[in-house]
Amino acid sequence: MKRLFIATLCLLQLSLCACSNDMNRRELDEINLIHIMGIDYSDGMYVLTAVFSSGQGADPEKNPSGSEDVSEGKGATPFEAFQDLKLKNKKTVSIANTGYFLIGETAAAEGIETCLDFLSRDETVKMESLVFITQGVNASYFISEGMKNGKMIHEDLEAVEQKLHELVTRIDNTLVNILNEMEDDLSGLLIPYLKTGEDSFNIGGYAVFDGLSLADYLDIDTSAGINIIKNIMRTYPIYLKKGVSLSVSSLKSRMKTELEEGLVWVDIHVDFESMVREVNTDEDIFRVEEQNTLTRLQNAYIEDILKKAVDYSKDTGRDILNIGRIIRNRYAKEWSGIRDEWKDMVPDIQYELHVRSRIAKSFILGNRR
Repeated sequence: MKRLFIATLCLLQLSLCACSNDMNRRELDEINLIHIMGIDYSDGMYVLTAVFSSGQGADPEKNPSGSEDVSEGKGATPFEAFQDLKLKNKKTVSIANTGYFLIGETAAAEGIETCLDFLSRDETVKMESLVFITQGVNASYFISEGMKNGKMIHEDLEAVEQKLHELVTRIDNTLVNILNEMEDDLSGLLIPYLKTGEDSFNIGGYAVFDGLSLADYLDIDTSAGINIIKNIMRTYPIYLKKGVSLSVSSLKSRMKTELEEGLVWVDIHVDFESMVREVNTDEDIFRVEEQNTLTRLQNAYIEDILKKAVDYSKDTGRDILNIGRIIRNRYAKEWSGIRDEWKDMVPDIQYELHVRSRIAKSFILGNRR
């Protein structure tokens, strides 16, 4: 009986504590849940732009759904700007629901680590949130222009995320992944950048960081070459001069590295299948000879894309393919001797590219011309 009484008393105390905590929690209509946050740097100050739904809360009649509101905070650091943003809002502000962080070009050039440090220390932040760079403009301008044109910013960014899922098998620009990549000071940090279009936001490719500061932007083809080498490309269009268009339907990439006498050798093997998507020629492309010709042409097409990624790394000395990480893991003893010289070694890496493919599906209709 005594044990039962003690157990009952403990349960009662726990339930009272839970009730107390529940009563202290704020209601949903008392919180501004930020869906998108922009981080900018201007005139020596950081500017945070928060986008939240004006329709959130318990009384939808007072706040009609389907619209967005914006709030702004400024400070000497991003954390100070966030505190300023919170003070300016009548409601409690939370980033627990933030799905997208947009880093303006100037802030990214100032240093990505400063932009993301305060986020990494917030226990409520979603580590699977996506991070993008806004090319050529501040994130605040990017957001305001979108809203001025009648866009729902979070819906457009959801569409961008969906496009990424259609293009690649793995999305690497999550907050947790970027924070992990920032720990490696030798590899080239890559973050997708966005550019504004007339009707929506467009994915432009990768923004390249030298150290942890924005250094350059890669075009679509060079970025695709990186994705192919990383073995995360899901599909990619192939446009041939013979009036035939195809698309990659499945792809497998393998990379083998060797370190010999201070030189690094990299063999990249790519195997893929494609499907015919468009035929604008009078030639019968479905004959065996033409199929063989198309196969050679699409191999050359993909190899050219791979060369763009490889040549960029060699020309700039930026290890955008993370070869250093592979060498470090495979040759731990030798790595200690070349670590300080690695950036100077990147332009001298020797690459061999091997591309094989087949047209897996030509359809039975043949040419329509």
